This record gives sequence, C-alpha cells and structure tokens, in this order.
Amino acid sequence: MPFSTAVASCPFKIGHTPLTAYQVWIGNLTHELLVKEERCNEFGSVKDRVAWYILSKTIEKIGPVKSVVDASSGNYGNALACICQRMGIGATIVSSASISAHNAAQIKAAGARLVIAEPKPGETANAARMRLAGEIAAQEGSVFLDQYSNPLNPAAHQNWTAPELFADGPFDAVFMTSSSGGTSRGFADYLKANPRPTQLCLVEPESSCAFLDSPTGCTDKLKIPAFGSQRRSSFAGMKPDPGMIRMDEATTLAAFTLLHERQLSKVGLSSTGVILGALEWLSRQDKPARVACICADGDERYLDEIQSRYIPSVGQEPYESALQRLAPVIDGIKCLGPVNADAKAAAH
Repeated sequence: MPFSTAVASCPFKIGHTPLTAYQVWIGNLTHELLVKEERCNEFGSVKDRVAWYILSKTIEKIGPVKSVVDASSGNYGNALACICQRMGIGATIVSSASISAHNAAQIKAAGARLVIAEPKPGETANAARMRLAGEIAAQEGSVFLDQYSNPLNPAAHQNWTAPELFADGPFDAVFMTSSSGGTSRGFADYLKANPRPTQLCLVEPESSCAFLDSPTGCTDKLKIPAFGSQRRSSFAGMKPDPGMIRMDEATTLAAFTLLHERQLSKVGLSSTGVILGALEWLSRQDKPARVACICADGDERYLDEIQSRYIPSVGQEPYESALQRLAPVIDGIKCLGPVNADAKAAAH
C-alpha cells in the first residue's frame, strides 16, 4: 500500500502527527531536536498506524473478518481494540501482567477481551503472549494478525511513518526504540530504498536484546513497557546497521519527571528515553545538528503509576541522583512549537 493510499484509505485520525521543534544548547553549540508526536494519533500511539495497516491489508487480502486476536505489550492492543470496536469486529488482546493500567482499561472499554499470558519456565513474556495468541486463534477460529512477525508491521512505517517524517527533513540522525522492532526495521528499509546522509539510532535500556546478534545475556526484566524488548526481534537484520545507544531506566524516569514538571513535553516513558539518547548523541557532535525522535506515545499512559510502580522498580536513590544530574541538561532545552502547517492543524 503506497504512502498516499494508506493515508487516504484510513477512516481514523491516524497520521500527519505534529513534529515539535526544540532548541537544545549543549556546550557552545545550538542544535535542533524534533519530536514526532505519535501520541496525537486518534488512539494515542504510533501503534495506531500498525494496527490499522495490518488489519486493513489483511481484510484486503482475505475479505471481511468477524474476529481477530493478537499479542501486544499494550499500545498496539489498545489501538487494535478501538479500531475493531469502530468496525464491528471482535478482538482478543493477549498481553502480560506488565501492561499499563491505562492500556488495560482502554482495551476493556473498547469491548475487547484482554487475556494475560503467564510465561512457562524459560519463556519470555513476549514469547508467552505470542504462543497464547496463536493458541486462541487456532481454538476459536479467529484471525491471528501476528504483529510481532507480520511483515506488514515494518511496512506500515516504511510506507507511512518514515515518508511522513522525511517530508520535513533533512535530518542528521533519527532516533527510536525497538519495541516489537517494526518501527526501526521500517525506517531502515525506507533509508535503504531512499539513501540519504541520515544516521538511524536505536535507544535501548541495558536489559533489551531486540537487535543483539547473541541475546543470551539478556536476563534482566524491562522496567518500562515497550522500551526495548527481551526477545530478538523477528525484524532484525537491518541494513544499514543502526547505531545503538543505551539509556538506563532510572535516568529515563527522572527525565520524564523533569520534562513534565517544566511543561516541555507530554511524551511517554520510552519516548523520553529516545529523547535522552538523542541528547547524548548531540553531546558528541562538533557542529550544530538537526535530529528527529520518533516518540511512540504520551504521558497520560504512565502518570498514574509513576510513584507506585515505575520509580520503585528502579529505586528511589538512583532516581533522585538522576534528577539532580539531569536538571541542568533539561534546562538547556527550549520548546519552539510545531514546524509545519499540517502539524499545527493536527495539534488542535
């Protein structure tokens, strides 16, 4: 599905998300950091694109469907549940106990069935979700969309998100996290087909192994949903190879707090990690740069659980230390607002 057709055929307010510009002072250099606000999609995340793209292309191929099932850590399941509700399609979302309270509530409110998968010994949470979703589809005759292995996942970004972003280029670098791997693979495939001097960088916590060649050492649990993955992505093997920047989760949580308190941004937790990765990359540059961050969702999905869930998961002391260290960095950022007319219209 070409980019223009994907946009034209989508009956929901997905795509044309705002691109918000920030001026960043690091040392004696001034950089431009642009945030792709995927939280402004109708159902609140970049996964809106994937859910619509996979579902619509599946229906295009096999005809109308009565019910679908798929695995999700949260955002994709939320989007798929909402889209299916609007289209009169039954939906079963298989997730993990780590799903955010916000996404769990939204999935149920959309009338979808939410099933929590319990991993078997030696099985990752992601693998458990995929296994159970496949089993339910086979037992009940639902269509298994299989977002984690479906090539339509990266195609949604290659043919939709990436062209939309690069219409406002050029960029010296573009930053994102892996999640299921579809966004990063889609951008890598787009850059391979449309070469340009832009570096693709993945920002991951130490516990993520989505794109490691030998992920056997990936044993620590992820503390932030969809910030990396504990399983090697089905979409690995990207060419050209992306850069990799590791950000610890305590630092990410501290930056989220500071950005929120200063009313600089409303992006979510993994998106904050992506912005931090971009800032680290910019700190190593010897001339002004223009970079973009794909920010998957918004802060509303995490605010209610910051104190009760996320900060305790990293420890109060590391979190407080990161707050003090990051305050002057965040104070060197100024929001300039949307960069184009389409973005300004989408923001209101």
